[in-house]
Amino acid sequence: MGSLPKEIKYFTKIAAIWIFVLVLVLNPFNSTFIMSLNNQEFFSYHLKDIIETLSTPKSQNTKEFHLATGTYESEKDGELFGIAKDKNLIVIQMESMQNILIGRNYNGQEITPNLNRLIKEQGTIYFDNFYQQIGSGNTSDAEFAINNSLLGSIESFTYQLYQDNYFHGLPWVLKDAGYQTAVFHGYDKKFWNRERIYPVLGFDTFINSDILIDDKIEGIGGGNIVGISDQAFFKQSAEFLEELNAGGCPFYSFLITLSCHHPFRLPDFLKGLDLYPQDENNIVGNYLNAAHYADRAIGEFLELLKEKGLYQNSVIALYGDHFGLPKSDRAVDERVTELLGYEYDYDVMLNVPLIIHIPEYEGNMTVSTSGGQLDFMPTICYLLGIEELNTLYLGQNLFTAESGFAPGQTHLLKGSFIIDDIVFEISRDGVFENSRAYNRITRKGLDITDLRDEYLRAKSIVELSDFYLKNDVLRSVILEGKTIEGVIDELNSPKSLPSRLTLLDPSLYSSAQAEKGERSFVSVVNWMRDNEEEKTAIIMDDMLDWLQNMDDYFTGSVKKGVVRSINTERDAILRDLKSRMIPVIRTMDDCTKIEYLGYKDILFMPNFEKYTRKQIMDFIEMNRPCAVAIPAEKSTEQFNSLISSDIFVYVYGVSDPVLRSLLSAIGVDGFIEREVLEVK
Repeated sequence: MGSLPKEIKYFTKIAAIWIFVLVLVLNPFNSTFIMSLNNQEFFSYHLKDIIETLSTPKSQNTKEFHLATGTYESEKDGELFGIAKDKNLIVIQMESMQNILIGRNYNGQEITPNLNRLIKEQGTIYFDNFYQQIGSGNTSDAEFAINNSLLGSIESFTYQLYQDNYFHGLPWVLKDAGYQTAVFHGYDKKFWNRERIYPVLGFDTFINSDILIDDKIEGIGGGNIVGISDQAFFKQSAEFLEELNAGGCPFYSFLITLSCHHPFRLPDFLKGLDLYPQDENNIVGNYLNAAHYADRAIGEFLELLKEKGLYQNSVIALYGDHFGLPKSDRAVDERVTELLGYEYDYDVMLNVPLIIHIPEYEGNMTVSTSGGQLDFMPTICYLLGIEELNTLYLGQNLFTAESGFAPGQTHLLKGSFIIDDIVFEISRDGVFENSRAYNRITRKGLDITDLRDEYLRAKSIVELSDFYLKNDVLRSVILEGKTIEGVIDELNSPKSLPSRLTLLDPSLYSSAQAEKGERSFVSVVNWMRDNEEEKTAIIMDDMLDWLQNMDDYFTGSVKKGVVRSINTERDAILRDLKSRMIPVIRTMDDCTKIEYLGYKDILFMPNFEKYTRKQIMDFIEMNRPCAVAIPAEKSTEQFNSLISSDIFVYVYGVSDPVLRSLLSAIGVDGFIEREVLEVK
């Protein structure tokens, strides 16, 4: 039998609403719950509002995506298009190089004299409003964003998590244009899973510590990540570039430096700066000396390229992968603020240099359009004269863009962005109206009222990148020939939620209760194994910590960057749990943090004492949780806001069958049953 016509459905709903109102007012079944609601004197005040709101059909909301894909071909007009066509491309990723060092004197000394000199030379284009855009993979995610115009995962490091995906980024684009491709790094080839991922990304050759000769300088580099010095790395890399240059076609070489790595150790004979006494033997002084050394090695490398005849036929691009001096360290924050003469804010910390040198270009310019590592691929392809980008990408060509846009996802949380001279930081409590904006030049605060759309745009870019990676969308579009719109519609179809949702309440877990907490994970696993088909909501007072510790329980905690040894059985259990578990949040600040753990279905159970109705509705509209749960005693009060939206609405605490039926009739989508899991 077919579904009822829309008109009949609409009038049926109206009839149900009026029956609902009459039952609430008259209470013919003498329901004690309805009597308690009437005693709240709510309906005499809000009855008209409820009827008007509930009589209006739910609006249809379609998620909008910001797609940069396809914009490149319309942004090629300009005098610089193809100015470096068929030239070699040498890209240098400078470890921990921040833009605050460029052009700055310290104690009467230039910190980066070679980079400063390069920026002033004819043929150089300097991007001074350029930002890191990494995920949890730090350096490796900077590589990934630069080469693929996609954001690295915040859930885990991208190079392992998506090693089986299909990619078609800058190395593949240039291979299609006849280039050779090679990547150079002086550390363990297995670190960050580089050995396995580089061929997937399109690199033909990987020159690593197995090939390079380590000069074994004691006390250089960072912690356990110690390898060949930058000077030795560049000297040997130049020899391999000579071989590539003799290959008869242009090459793309990607070089990753290492010596300026936290905690920035250098032996005394390599330290070139005279430090202020307060900077001796601390992270600030160590960083300045390490960056100064890295700059010296770069200067020597540029001279080597000239000696070997590579300089004049190569585009040379240099950029910082991420910050070196953490604002989260109070002593660092205070000292850097003192050295700068203004606050060391997040935009300053995340600002990294991008320098592109084209020897035959007769101009010299500084580009202050805001951009990030996502924008490098379309920007450099423009200079190389690539006619089209036959791939998916999220960045834009910074030479022809009307305005810049650099979204963030780490340190500045998802939804934060920099648009030319405006910096917007979404509030860490999740409430939009508590966010802040300021001018990056004057450092003065700005009104956030008109920045809502840009906030949503920044969120959508981060979420779209995650969507591409999780669903291997490039494979569907490029290899299988599907349209991007079709893939999005297919994979982003509305998710069905059960009308009856079980709410599990495991015992409180903390690091001090490891044994008990471990048993609580087992209790959840056992319950969900016995109820295989059910999506299940989980509620805890410390939900974020519990989920993080559950991840560690199933996967083990390993050193960042090391390829995780995966227990296939446990990994399968965790993936199944994440696909069926719906974490419940009571406060808005937990939403993004739990999303970062890989949970996309999140149920919002608002704290009505903490947030206003407007704040709650704004949060729902901007963050789109999979469902909202409201208590029975608040249900009628909140329906006039929630029922008219397209959000899935649960009510909990309803035992009265009459009220359940009436709530279902007017549009409540489901009810929550609470079940306590005792850890014995």
